[in-house]
Amino acid sequence: MACIDKIKTDLQKETQGVWIDFEVGIRLKIARARNPAFRELMRKLTEPHRKTIREGGMQLEELEDLQRQVRAKTILLDWENIEDATGKTIEYSPEQALEFFKDLELRDFYTFVILESENMENFKKELVKDSEKNLPTSSDGSSTGEDTKAN
Repeated sequence: MACIDKIKTDLQKETQGVWIDFEVGIRLKIARARNPAFRELMRKLTEPHRKTIREGGMQLEELEDLQRQVRAKTILLDWENIEDATGKTIEYSPEQALEFFKDLELRDFYTFVILESENMENFKKELVKDSEKNLPTSSDGSSTGEDTKAN
């Protein structure tokens, strides 16, 4: 039988994000796809277009642009170790994230963010392993460390 606790999600990780290694030393802080902030901003941005969407009149590119905007603000939350061609650090901002997401030459970067935000393993609760729970408590320090077994 499987313990249901092993599949529980850490709600804090889902919304505040987790640090994930990308390539060439880049680290990204990624929140879970469709987290509450994502859903709320997507609702807000699509509200003016609801009738068009319902009637199938919204172009796919327009919808993808809205998704990029929402992901830049609610999914990719920070990064480390990104610099430009001259070696100058590029600080995280949702606006800069959106520029990266729109750059076709960085489509692998954008795809990585999407895939990692949808990877449920990234957002699981940390469980204390059964073996760790059963470890003996530490010594009181009175042992000399010598082998006391009789030969």
